[in-house]
Amino acid sequence: MTEPDLLIIGGGIAGLSAAATARDLGLSVTLADERPAPGGNILAGAEAPPKGIASALTRRGAALIAAARAADFRPATQALRIDADLAVQLVTGTGPVETLHPKRLLLATGAVERPVPLPGATLPGVMMAGAAQLLLKTSGALPAGRTILAGSGPLLLLVARQLLAAGVRPVALVETTPHQSLGQLVATLPAARHAPGLVAQGAGMTLALRRAGVPWLRQASALTIQGTGRVETLRFHDAKGRAQELAADLVLLHDGVIPQDQATRLLHCAEDWHPGRQAYEPRADLWGETSRAGVFVAGDCAGVRGALAAEQAGILAALQIAHQLGRIDAGKRDALAREPRRLLDRQSAFRPFLDARFPPRLADPAGAEESQVICRCEGVTAGALRMAIRQGATGADQLKSFTRCGMGRCQGRSCSLAMTRILASETGTAMEDLRRQGVRAPLKPVPLGQIAQEGEA
Repeated sequence: MTEPDLLIIGGGIAGLSAAATARDLGLSVTLADERPAPGGNILAGAEAPPKGIASALTRRGAALIAAARAADFRPATQALRIDADLAVQLVTGTGPVETLHPKRLLLATGAVERPVPLPGATLPGVMMAGAAQLLLKTSGALPAGRTILAGSGPLLLLVARQLLAAGVRPVALVETTPHQSLGQLVATLPAARHAPGLVAQGAGMTLALRRAGVPWLRQASALTIQGTGRVETLRFHDAKGRAQELAADLVLLHDGVIPQDQATRLLHCAEDWHPGRQAYEPRADLWGETSRAGVFVAGDCAGVRGALAAEQAGILAALQIAHQLGRIDAGKRDALAREPRRLLDRQSAFRPFLDARFPPRLADPAGAEESQVICRCEGVTAGALRMAIRQGATGADQLKSFTRCGMGRCQGRSCSLAMTRILASETGTAMEDLRRQGVRAPLKPVPLGQIAQEGEA
């Protein structure tokens, strides 16, 4: 029976920093990540970054990856089930299911791009900007043809700059961020001062786009993607309300990121609605421990605060776990936590600046047209969801049963938030008062043959 002191699910920057810290403190650590190489979205390709990607962060990431490889690292490994006693079922590749019994569990599953139920978003030639960035980082793949970036968020600017560095000039950047008054801008300045390096980085991205002459169309609204068989044009209204149309071969969408929280929902960890980030976040204490004793969260799955904050959160979680398991006393824990806590607090204090600068505005599920597909896996439209609500489906699980929304391969990852927004709008219920769809094992689809081979290590 495998009983590591700590099982970490997720090999991004939070999981890597936690693994390195925990091992330094003498804990036995198993690190499982569903990708074939560690790094997550932020540090993907950090060990051999392509042109235009290398940075101080990727160099730091390469060092973390090297340190974490000394742990029991399980690449291409998925968590299928997590029980209340922290028994965790893992499966690697096509192998049998293995059950581990860690003393503590750290979920560092990161974030996912906010799904955008936008007219035409299911056409071939439309993808998320983060997915395009991941292809660039891991394989050097570059978009071909006329490429438009559309939406809101710092990642959109970063991807545009990285494409420029790789020799690809986007046709346009269509930004949906609304106009901000002088008073609104001034109100965010106290938050901005906590991370001057990130502000400077943002200014550098802006300057690079301007120097390259990329058309930057701000305050866009009413975006739709048109095409017969594949994307052909992006239509929208500009800042003055005038209809605009741009020809495109590829449209990269982005509307911010939200926590990847399937595992914490499976464990029924308490969560809160964050109105500024328009997302649910698992409730956790200052060390990352959730309402479920022994279960910790770190990084963007605990609330999106960025890479630098994720690294510090991983360290803090590992320190508390080492303390709980008797490896260090409270005094040493607090002394080692002093600098990570300071850095994390600064990054957290900076976040309101980004929340105000880049609110999610690309698509409004509550205002979606009746024919707009919300659940891609099952082909469920906004109209079908509203009809089911009128027929008495007043809860998320009821709505799932009535319409099959959330029953496909993605298990609600791409539709549950949008479905909840529609439910809130139609019933007049606040988001914080709604219970979302339940999550059941397995967390990812797996052939029955692999489950049949289940054994305990």
